Amino acid sequence: MRIRISAKKRYGLLVCLFPITSLFAQTTADSLSLREAITLTLARYPAVKAKQQLVKAGEANLTDVRHNWYPVLKLHDQVDVGTDNSIYGSYFTMGLIPSTSGGIRNENVSSLMSGNIAMANVQWEIYNFGAYGSQREDARRALEVNHADLGNTANQLTVNVIETYLQLLRLHELINIQADNVKRNAEIVHAVTTVVLHGLKPGVDSTIAVAELSKARLNLLDVSNHYNQARIQLATLTGLDTSQVTPEWNTGGRLMAMLNSDSSSTVADNTHPLLQYYDALFRRQQVQELIVRKQSLPKLSLMAAGWMRGSSGSFNDYYDKNLFSGLGYNRYNYLLGLGVTWNITDQRRRHERLAVQQYRSAAASQELETLRVVLHNMYEQAQNDILTSKAKLNELPLQLQAARAAARQKTSLYKGGLANIIDVTNALFVLNRAETDLVEARTAAWVALFRAAYASNNIAAFSLQ
Repeated sequence: MRIRISAKKRYGLLVCLFPITSLFAQTTADSLSLREAITLTLARYPAVKAKQQLVKAGEANLTDVRHNWYPVLKLHDQVDVGTDNSIYGSYFTMGLIPSTSGGIRNENVSSLMSGNIAMANVQWEIYNFGAYGSQREDARRALEVNHADLGNTANQLTVNVIETYLQLLRLHELINIQADNVKRNAEIVHAVTTVVLHGLKPGVDSTIAVAELSKARLNLLDVSNHYNQARIQLATLTGLDTSQVTPEWNTGGRLMAMLNSDSSSTVADNTHPLLQYYDALFRRQQVQELIVRKQSLPKLSLMAAGWMRGSSGSFNDYYDKNLFSGLGYNRYNYLLGLGVTWNITDQRRRHERLAVQQYRSAAASQELETLRVVLHNMYEQAQNDILTSKAKLNELPLQLQAARAAARQKTSLYKGGLANIIDVTNALFVLNRAETDLVEARTAAWVALFRAAYASNNIAAFSLQ
């Protein structure tokens, strides 16, 4: 398949048709194959670049999650000035009330005391019954989803390029057909005008011929509008300026050879990009179930802390007036601990969260099965359409040959005075319809082959045709 950007001028039309035919005259000469169009789209289209960035984000997230097991080490140092009055009793600090340490006295003392403290604190959740593993597995599955999403996006863009390409080819052929129809009707107008001016035919014949010519022009304009829409779509996908693109595609016997070939392709398995994407989503939902199960299991933590303290006061209630004396360290402590944390009241909620996640996994599984059914149905429909297209393409050349012969005969009979203008216009209409039917049948055949290739995950081979 190739789109050939070439110069193609139409000759033989009357001067009155020039404003219309000039809309379709091209002056550039270059070519763009279907394979090149797909390559450009995958290299330039923003959606692909966005998915590539998401893959990189998934890789970075996997690296980050692998570091969750690392211990947390915090260093802290502070210098303080304030009073030192304490009292017996316990309370919840709520993270707001500052700590005061010192002796117990009968009255408050307003003398200031300086002090400092430095500490290092280590918290290490050394074992949590597989929670770390489930987190890493979830990150891996998320990365697989990103990769599958990228592959599916590229595949869907390839589908869009091929569909747009086929549409562009179809509409270009229809432009040629409608331009030929304008030319034939213009020739009839010329012939009728000559006959009418010599008084051999009534003036109404000329009016009918002009009306048919105007209708042919309008059809040409409509087809051209649709062609430009497809051209703009292809430009959007490939990033190319296709304002001067005129596709030409000489298929020869390639289409019939593909239709008659014994294809061994079958409905796609899990290698299909669309199925891979939804399978990755399903597998990640399953991992989410594992995460919910692991979240409420006990956690074994290793804790360690060491600190140094200094104070401008002493054990005998002496307050040194030199507050700088409290900036040194004169007491040292350390603390080691091994703790087990288990939120036993969360078990009921765990069952509820697990049920929610299991429903999500079941939904993802059904979506995957639905797509299998859709692809299978698409493949079967495509095979049926291929059989229909073969039959049509064997029959339509006979219709076109007969329509051309009828148009020539009616035109000759009209010039000889043996037919009326209605017979001629009817013959031209039948010819135009036969030409259009052949183009539509060829397009339908290519579409059927393409859908079979898509359903069997064989688009790459189709795009090389």
